[in-house]
Amino acid sequence: MVQQDFLLKKPSQGQKSNIHFDSLSNNVTGLGARLRVMEERYSNVRKKIQMTDQNLLDFEKDIRGEVRSLNQELMDVKRGLNEINDNILRMSSELQKCVQQSDFRVIEKYVDMWQPMNFVTKEELNRYLKEKDLYKD
Repeated sequence: MVQQDFLLKKPSQGQKSNIHFDSLSNNVTGLGARLRVMEERYSNVRKKIQMTDQNLLDFEKDIRGEVRSLNQELMDVKRGLNEINDNILRMSSELQKCVQQSDFRVIEKYVDMWQPMNFVTKEELNRYLKEKDLYKD
């Protein structure tokens, strides 16, 4: 009976066929070892990618939280600025209602000219009239 190497499709010839079989066996074993190394590398790369993805998701979550916080602070600052602007507008309208310095000086000149401190009070007039007997009840 003639043995045939199914991979080589040649009839085996004793010792020569054993060498081919050993060589083929070594090649398959080597390829298996290489395949395991590649699978391990693939697994390690996959784990690193998963870790990187998780870190990226955590980082994105942190950044979103910080952005929300900054937006809230910005809104608070805007509200504060609006309140300050309202106060400034209110103060401006109040200042417009006040007397201007030039108007005040005109009134001051009239007061100085009239000298109201020298005016007679009602009580002083009544007392004076009583002294002169001109007072009527």
